[in-house]
Amino acid sequence: MLFSMLELWVIHHLRQVWSQTICVVSMVICLVSPLAAAGSIAEIEQQFEAYLLQDLEKAQSDPSKLRLFTTDGCSGGMSDGWDSLAQAVPTFKDEYGEQPPWEACCVEHDKAYWRGEVIDGFNKRKAADEALKQCVIEAGDKLKAQMATELDVSEESMIDGFKVAAELMYVAVRLGGRPCTSFPWRWGYGWPQCPNNWPARPSGVK
Repeated sequence: MLFSMLELWVIHHLRQVWSQTICVVSMVICLVSPLAAAGSIAEIEQQFEAYLLQDLEKAQSDPSKLRLFTTDGCSGGMSDGWDSLAQAVPTFKDEYGEQPPWEACCVEHDKAYWRGEVIDGFNKRKAADEALKQCVIEAGDKLKAQMATELDVSEESMIDGFKVAAELMYVAVRLGGRPCTSFPWRWGYGWPQCPNNWPARPSGVK
């Protein structure tokens, strides 16, 4: 029963993340498609992000404008989805609490995104995203025995489940976490909006 609800929660998260990042993905495709023949996708991605980082640097011109650190945990619906499931199923809440077991991973990830360094920013953001993915996988490795017993599934299934969650989160932050968007989880979210931030915030996104 609980395992099926976990699967439904993952599907719910997929839909939420996709709706929040599709605007960014569409605009990136439109911008880089004419250049695709000139270099690899990775090179184009880095060049495009370098342009955004230049704009972010302008927003960081006054160090006093950096706001105090805040975190919303695993944004993109991960914390919200886990909390909703915990509220809906009392036994789930009793066993696992109201936050995903990888919440600490997201807080560490937010620390890097909050400051949003612009020097070597592309590689630093990618390193933060990869660290997030690895942290979630390691959380699964620590909890696999306990959760497998409680949910009556194999440890391999639990490891696979955490790997899926880690990959979903990695893809979401790579696509939706670029600097100078209107999203609250963007790289450099502790600073004022970039002079030319884009895209316009989608309806329903706070």
